[in-house]
Amino acid sequence: MIVYKFRSGKGLKDDKGNDLFNRDIELLSHDTIYIPTVEQLNDPAEALFDDSMLQAEIGLIKPFVPEDSVNRVNDAVRSLYDKVRYSGIYALTKNPTNELMWAYYASGHCGYAIIFETDVLVKSFDKGNWGGLYEIDVKYSSTLPRFDINKVFTNGVVEALTCLVGTKSKAWEHEAEHRLIFEKGRQCLKIDYRAIKGFVFGCRMDDNSIDRIMKVFSGRNLKYYQTALKGNSYQLQMKQLTDRYPTAEKYCPNNVKYDIDGLLEEDKFIGGVGCKYRAFVESALKEVAREPFVTEIYQMIVSDDNKYPHILIWTYVNQDGSIRPVKSFEFDYIDGDVMPSKTE
Repeated sequence: MIVYKFRSGKGLKDDKGNDLFNRDIELLSHDTIYIPTVEQLNDPAEALFDDSMLQAEIGLIKPFVPEDSVNRVNDAVRSLYDKVRYSGIYALTKNPTNELMWAYYASGHCGYAIIFETDVLVKSFDKGNWGGLYEIDVKYSSTLPRFDINKVFTNGVVEALTCLVGTKSKAWEHEAEHRLIFEKGRQCLKIDYRAIKGFVFGCRMDDNSIDRIMKVFSGRNLKYYQTALKGNSYQLQMKQLTDRYPTAEKYCPNNVKYDIDGLLEEDKFIGGVGCKYRAFVESALKEVAREPFVTEIYQMIVSDDNKYPHILIWTYVNQDGSIRPVKSFEFDYIDGDVMPSKTE
């Protein structure tokens, strides 16, 4: 699913005096996003819900169970509320052409929106040591959501989170918000750079800022758009722009170095036939070196089944404290092309 993240243009400062545009571009250029807590979001009614039903349910069982059991339930509820308050929310939108969003979140149309692919973005966090992650579409309501015992024990985590941190007033309905909810916020997390699909520039964004973004993110095969008023109407539309740096060197996130001759020699020692297919090996290693989170290529083996050669490459990765720091990549060489066959 394609979603968008609005960001500020030049001129706005954070509480430390840093220019928000420069700060955000620098962070994103290193394939990193910041996850705020619920308390850092701009809606004072965030995580506001009605738990009177839950309190009534606890009151009903109180005469029939030991006092210690009731206290444990109350402690668990308070602990849950604390976790909600410090959980991380990465807010995205499905609506890139709403004029209010551009006015509020993109410096009065002088900022930009990052285009994300959620499937790739979420997969960025599937092995990191950072806590749990859930995806929800925000619901909009004229009344507070009611939190009761069924939300915890019957309807699952997603429905409970939708009640606790995924429901907002109908006044926000135009935002069409999609949220990534993390166990904890106030942290920077690495992402797969391929989750970034492009940028949408506000209709008032200055040309120097547009050029800077295109230059900083060159070599990533991104798409660029700019909003403009649609005919004689209040509606915004997105017009595609030409990439100003189409011949830039292909992006490599970690600048991984490797000794191809050393790897070929070791491959030969363990029975591989890499020397026979050096061009294939070179192409495969270049592909792996551009993979996110890879820090070192340490071994490979090349085989030939008389149909086409096959290569298995082992790497070390660092994915926000990954508990599984080894990752393998497999490629086949078919009709002159390097084709990925398996990754794990």
